[in-house]
Amino acid sequence: MRLLAITAAVTAACRLDPLVPDKPGASAHVLPAGTAIPDAASNPDLVAQLTLHDGIDTGNPKALMLNVIQRGTGPSHGAAVRFWSFGTATRAPSPLYIFGTGDVAARQFQELPPGNPQLRLAAAVPGDYTYSPLHTVYDVVVTPAYKGELITTTTALADAIDLGLVEPPVPIGSFIDSPIVRPGLVLDIGPNGPVAPTKLFGHGHVVDSFALGGEQAFQPDPNGLLPTSQVSYLREQGSGGDYDASRPIFQATLPSPGVSYTPLSVVVNVDLTVDPNTIKSDIALFIRTPLVTGSIHMTTSDVALYTVTTTSKVLQLQLVDGQP
Repeated sequence: MRLLAITAAVTAACRLDPLVPDKPGASAHVLPAGTAIPDAASNPDLVAQLTLHDGIDTGNPKALMLNVIQRGTGPSHGAAVRFWSFGTATRAPSPLYIFGTGDVAARQFQELPPGNPQLRLAAAVPGDYTYSPLHTVYDVVVTPAYKGELITTTTALADAIDLGLVEPPVPIGSFIDSPIVRPGLVLDIGPNGPVAPTKLFGHGHVVDSFALGGEQAFQPDPNGLLPTSQVSYLREQGSGGDYDASRPIFQATLPSPGVSYTPLSVVVNVDLTVDPNTIKSDIALFIRTPLVTGSIHMTTSDVALYTVTTTSKVLQLQLVDGQP
């Protein structure tokens, strides 16, 4: 049912434009092979939209300095971990379509090779209501009729399905953290960095994105809603100051291979009876129920009070130093 709904939603998009005539065997949205696709940097309105909504704190030198997205540092189970912040998000991911060949059902799908002009396609970009830095992944198999045409919008994808150039998108039950950002930024990764963004199609343009997580980039998302962890922002009780977002205390830990991980972190504001700098791990704050849920069962004596907020932030742990 989910596949039918997705296909219907994508296909319907091409039927809402009265300016494009229905000509059998042709599409104004599917572009001929070799077409030059404009970069987002060439569109001032799109640049403004991305800059305003990509989740990067422009005025904070700890987040962005000289067009380099900076890493933060915070404790996770007693160890200092590095992370990147890409703003807020909900549990609803936005689609990312990956084009390739093979049999998705048999797990024999192969993405089109690097250098192929058909890039991954983002259904939404920052500033769109449905955008999230976290994307649910759909595999799209190209058919023998496909001859290098370029599919740069979801409307074009719907037309390509109608024309038999690609098969309907298939959800693979995974999500990835691939935030789209304004043009001109690079990512601090430590000793081997900074690194340039990868390129996606979005809104008919080439947009910049960072594919995060390395070999563990694809994480399970079988139910459609993203899993969450928690992150604690601290302050000393009675201090009257803000909760310190620059030193988050992560419930999440660096995952070993095969262990699931989510960067989507629900913010918990915590007032302490002790100096916040003495807190080195989540277990210094909370006693949690078994790992099935990980919910807070009770607090330690260092916690005066806490509030689980309605804010969820995309705080991606750097899984390997020197890699995005």
